[in-house]
Amino acid sequence: MKNKWLLISSVSTALGIIAGSVYLLFAEHSLLLSNNSWVLSAFWSAFVLWTFVLMFIVALIFNVMAFFELDDQRKFFGLRAPLSEMLTPKDRQQEFIKNAEHFLQQQGKLFHSSRVSSEFKCLQSSQDEKLVYLHRNDKSVDITQIRALFQQMLSADFKSGVVVSYAGFTSQAWIFAKEANIELLDAKGLKKQQKQHRTQQFALV
Repeated sequence: MKNKWLLISSVSTALGIIAGSVYLLFAEHSLLLSNNSWVLSAFWSAFVLWTFVLMFIVALIFNVMAFFELDDQRKFFGLRAPLSEMLTPKDRQQEFIKNAEHFLQQQGKLFHSSRVSSEFKCLQSSQDEKLVYLHRNDKSVDITQIRALFQQMLSADFKSGVVVSYAGFTSQAWIFAKEANIELLDAKGLKKQQKQHRTQQFALV
């Protein structure tokens, strides 16, 4: 189970079941226990009952959180915070780069390497290793920059690459990237990938 919310919810549910069972069997005025010597005092009966109630509430809360999968992209019940719509283009670009880095880090380790130029990063996962370029300019990525990444891939023996750009890509860049096994992520593509990733997470639970 990889979903932390469901894990906490499961533990809370188990504790609630235990507390409820103890209350039914040993609580004061219990109808299931005929031997009064095993009956709990009024204090412990109330303690066990409130433990059951609290565990039920905690399990309910984390079930809801697991359903909506709250994350650090300012989403609540599937809606993006209105404040993000008021950001300047530069701020939205920085937020996009931050979200893209977070998404890539969910796939593996993202780090700088001496094997390639400092403007590139390596993404290392259990399956493969990719060369990553985070475009921080307000101009669309063109074929020249894709070629530069491809040359770095060849020199450092990378099989695939990823280019992230909030400003998008030219049509030539898309064509060359497809032939060179380079994934291009713009704002629309990142949202789609994040949605697919969340769907896969729920499927694995």
